[in-house]
Amino acid sequence: MTAPTLHTAHLVLRPWDSADADRLFEIVQEPGIFQYFPRTDAPPRLWADKYIAHHLKHWEERGCGHWAVVEAASGKLVGWNGLEYLKELDEVEVAYLLSHEVWGRGYATEAARAAVCYGFETLELPAIIGLVHPENAGSIRVLEKCGMKLVDQLHLWDADLLRYRVHAQDWRPDPFTGDERG
Repeated sequence: MTAPTLHTAHLVLRPWDSADADRLFEIVQEPGIFQYFPRTDAPPRLWADKYIAHHLKHWEERGCGHWAVVEAASGKLVGWNGLEYLKELDEVEVAYLLSHEVWGRGYATEAARAAVCYGFETLELPAIIGLVHPENAGSIRVLEKCGMKLVDQLHLWDADLLRYRVHAQDWRPDPFTGDERG
């Protein structure tokens, strides 16, 4: 399966293209962009190619993966978001990373909600998790706006993380806007 293209109020979530690698690499070079990730240093250029290839393959094998997030108004690639199966936990995680230049616009929440909605309504997943660094208040708010509740704390990938979860039966998207009303 290839990734479908989703449209939200301000974003286009679309399949990756190898031509996206240079822009993705620029984003992950932004100072502090990985501040709350298990690995905080900026990756080398080859990482962007491997990341894109991994998620294209993940879509083929799992029916989900990360999308390229494009700002609809400008047409500019501003980051990534989507769903990924984590074999370490046997769960599907919603995740996102956006360029500093679009922070504060609500795009992370908009993209995450679209991904969660896709996971429940299209993939019929029973639950979706979010993993977050305990000090990442902004990302915690995004997960809560997706209807997720704190479940536990775990140590994974050499990092202490909070695990949030929402079950399909607790997800109540508004049929007109896709907004989570849980």
